[in-house]
Amino acid sequence: MQPLAVIDFETANNQPGSACQLGIVLLDGFQVVGEYKWNIRPQRLYFSPSCVAVHGITAKDVVDCPTWDGLWGEINRVLDGTVILAHNAGFDARVLSSTCALYDLAIGPIDVQCTRLIAKKAWPSLRSHSLASMADHLSIRFEHHDALEDAKAAATLLQEAARRIDAKDLEQLESEFGLERGRIWSDRIKHPRSIRRSRKEVVCEVEPRYEKKVFRRDGNPLVQRADVRGKRIVEEILNQCEGELPLADKHIVLIGTILGLDREDSVGFLEQLGANVQSSVNMQTQYVVQGASAEVGLMTEALQALGSRQRSEVERRKGEGQPLHLLSQRQLLALLPAGLQAARGDFYG
Repeated sequence: MQPLAVIDFETANNQPGSACQLGIVLLDGFQVVGEYKWNIRPQRLYFSPSCVAVHGITAKDVVDCPTWDGLWGEINRVLDGTVILAHNAGFDARVLSSTCALYDLAIGPIDVQCTRLIAKKAWPSLRSHSLASMADHLSIRFEHHDALEDAKAAATLLQEAARRIDAKDLEQLESEFGLERGRIWSDRIKHPRSIRRSRKEVVCEVEPRYEKKVFRRDGNPLVQRADVRGKRIVEEILNQCEGELPLADKHIVLIGTILGLDREDSVGFLEQLGANVQSSVNMQTQYVVQGASAEVGLMTEALQALGSRQRSEVERRKGEGQPLHLLSQRQLLALLPAGLQAARGDFYG
C-alpha cells in the first residue's frame, strides 16, 4: 500500500513557480504518520497584494528562508514513493512542476489525486466543495490559507470520505467513486479526473447516437430544442476530444449556463473537459465565461448584474497583473477540439 502525501502550496504571486510555503501531511492507510511545513524564499521576491491578502505571507517573512533548490532534497525524500493529494490538485501540481522547472530539478513520475473530486463524489448534494465549505460541513477547525493547516483539513476530508464508504485504501475509494489518478512528470502533468458513466456509455456505443438533420421544404433545418441540441453538441465535443482534457488546469467561473443546458449540466460539461469550475473569481481564475439563462437563452437582469460585478473584478485583477480572460460562449467553444464545428452541426448532417 502506497503512503499518501496530502500537500498544499501558497504562492507569492500569480506565477505558478512562486511557491512561498508548503505543507505536507503523510498518511499510511488513512492514518496520519507525519506533518511537515516549509517557508520558502521564491526566486523572484515579489508578493502581489492579492496573494498577500489571501495568506498573509510577505517578503519579510521569507527573505531569510531557503530557496526551493535548497529544500528540494528534504521535500523529495518526504514525497518519494507517495501518491500526492491536494484540494484542487491541478493548482498544486502546477506549482510543484513549475517551481522545480525554475531550478532545473527533475521530478516524478508521481501519481496525484484531488480531494475536491473526492468531496464531490462523497457529498454530491452540497452546493460548494471548496475546502472552506467542506471544513464547515464536516466541522473541521483550521486556519485557512496556512499551507499545513490546509493540508491537514484536506487530509481529514479524505479520512471522512473513506469512512463514509468504508474504503480500506485509496484504490478502493477511487474505484467506488469512479476517479482516475493524474500524474506529474518533469515536463508535463496529467490531471486527475472523474470518469462519468454517461461518458463511458458514449465511448462504448456501437450505433451512432446522432440523428441526421431534418430539413423543411424550404431547405432550412428544423430547429431543435435548445437543451437537446446542447447535449448533442456536448457529446460530439467529448468524442472529438478522444480522452484528452483541453481545459485541464484551467480555473473557470461560469456566469449562467452554456449551450442551452441547465446549470448542473453546464458545469458538468466543463469539468469533463478538465476544468475546475469556481463559484467566484479568485487568484487562481484564468477564464470568466459569460453564459446565459437556460430558461430563455438570454441574459436575465440578475445575470447581467452578476456579470457586471464579475467583469469589474476581472478588470481589477488584470490591472494587478493576473492573467484573466473574459470569454463568450463562442470564444469558449473555440478553445475546444472541433467546438465551433459541433455547434454549427457540421457532424450531424
